[in-house]
Amino acid sequence: MSTARKVLFSLVPVATLLVLGEGGARLVSTETCEAIEPRSGNWKTMVGDPDLLWRLEPDTLFDSPAGQTKINSVGLRETLEPSQEKQPGELRILVTGDSSIYGWGVRDHETYPVYLERELKSRLPDRRIEVINLGVPGYSTEQTLRLLEAVGWSYAPDLVVVSNIFSDCNIDAFQDRAALRMTSGEGSVMWNSRLYCAAYMPWLRYQSGLNQATNSILMPGIPTGANAAVSLEKLDTILDLSRVPLPDYLENLDRIQAAAEARGATMLLAPLAQEWDIGVWNVPMPPPTDDQVLPWYPYRDAQQQWAEEHGVGRVYFPEVFAQNATGRQPLFVDNMHPSSRGTALMADAVAGHIAAHPELLGLVAADFREPPAGSEPQRTPNGRSGKGGSSRPSGMPPGERPNRDRSD
Repeated sequence: MSTARKVLFSLVPVATLLVLGEGGARLVSTETCEAIEPRSGNWKTMVGDPDLLWRLEPDTLFDSPAGQTKINSVGLRETLEPSQEKQPGELRILVTGDSSIYGWGVRDHETYPVYLERELKSRLPDRRIEVINLGVPGYSTEQTLRLLEAVGWSYAPDLVVVSNIFSDCNIDAFQDRAALRMTSGEGSVMWNSRLYCAAYMPWLRYQSGLNQATNSILMPGIPTGANAAVSLEKLDTILDLSRVPLPDYLENLDRIQAAAEARGATMLLAPLAQEWDIGVWNVPMPPPTDDQVLPWYPYRDAQQQWAEEHGVGRVYFPEVFAQNATGRQPLFVDNMHPSSRGTALMADAVAGHIAAHPELLGLVAADFREPPAGSEPQRTPNGRSGKGGSSRPSGMPPGERPNRDRSD
């Protein structure tokens, strides 16, 4: 008997067992394969969403330590609704990102998008300006791409300012693309097999609930196993476990730029800062040494190279914060979320970049009113604070060099 025939005959019992197993599975009505439903559990203000994993609960008003927060009908911390038609001559700017853009720890009138709108209106008094807050706590570029399709592009923006970075490089309980495959309901041909599904679905439920709080499914959690928190010395060795690995992050920037250009909009990058950028290490582990690589360093470097290759401007918030680190009022409410003073600095920096590059909004330099020389960002009755000093602190983190990473 030939080798091929021997192999064929050896497969007959296996095939018979599979057919019998499939028939038995159907006879006893084992479960079918289906999508995993994300659940926000005890994460107040959020609801699970199969297309986004989670989103802000629409039409809500809730209390936070910073005060009352209002969420509009499409789940944004934003007063403008996409149904409000854009007026002739009106300029609209979308700002995307996670909790730092959303405004974690500050009041509704102290968020960076609100301050940016106010700052641009002062520089363009003859224009109607709307800055739309597309920031959602925990959002990566993967989720922001979907949010743009679901809601963002319907605002008809002229400019998209992208600040996503920390949630992308974060090492969490899952990776975004894998999690979104779990919730999509789009399986392989094997989903037609009851026998396969009987084994696959318990494993899928286990994976979706890994590292989750009670009643939560596919929400940010505390990594264990391969994704467990490791010593600072080893962080750079597990970057491929980030929620959005670096190649996927850069691909997502490509997709955002292409989608913006297809709609006649321009793009600007504005990567976020955190306390280590001003020399403050407020994390329960020893501060990093000069040769240690923190997860966001490679993302910042790669983002800068991407911006140069694609002709996209970049406002580098880490440098903005480092240059304004003096003063009585803190720049952060915790180790990463900007205070009202911090969000005001962000708004001033982006407004200044737009004024220096009016083509981002289809304008010319003469359209802008120059702020008074040496003036600080204007204070408001609601407590907006001005700039601090301009000296660079001696504790500037390793690897963050102004001559390498700068506002373009």
